[in-house]
Amino acid sequence: MNKVQIRPRYTFSTQLKKEEVIEKLKEALEKDASGLNGKFVKPLVVISTNETDQHFWSPELTLDIEEKGSETEIRCTLGPRSSLWTMFATFYGFSVLIGVAGLILGFSQLTLGMNTYGFWLVPVSIILLISAYGIALAGQKLAYEQMLELRSFIKRTLKDQHSKN
Repeated sequence: MNKVQIRPRYTFSTQLKKEEVIEKLKEALEKDASGLNGKFVKPLVVISTNETDQHFWSPELTLDIEEKGSETEIRCTLGPRSSLWTMFATFYGFSVLIGVAGLILGFSQLTLGMNTYGFWLVPVSIILLISAYGIALAGQKLAYEQMLELRSFIKRTLKDQHSKN
């Protein structure tokens, strides 16, 4: 996890069947002393830190488990809770909308020979996007230890995996 990513992803395979993987995860979560929580909603498994250790930036590890022939592929996404991710995605969308509106307004004003103040929304949009990205990276840095804890839990639990990336 050295690369800068908003939602790091990795994939690995195991010889265990899908049901065995899920059962192994359930057993490990029950025995885990660090108190991780798990939600098992087919086809996904969502693992998070326990509520007493959670803060605004606490991550979740989402596992998509799929049988492929004799192996089971596990696709992992490590990122913020879905509510926080939705908030950021909405903010990104709103920022882009401001930029597009500024371009449309600016070009309309230019065509009509008016003062082109609408173009000023474009740099505002870019500043909002850069700010949101910076805030997301700062939040990821604050959640880094918990991200490592979640990833090491998966490695400990499913020892016989071989990594694809």
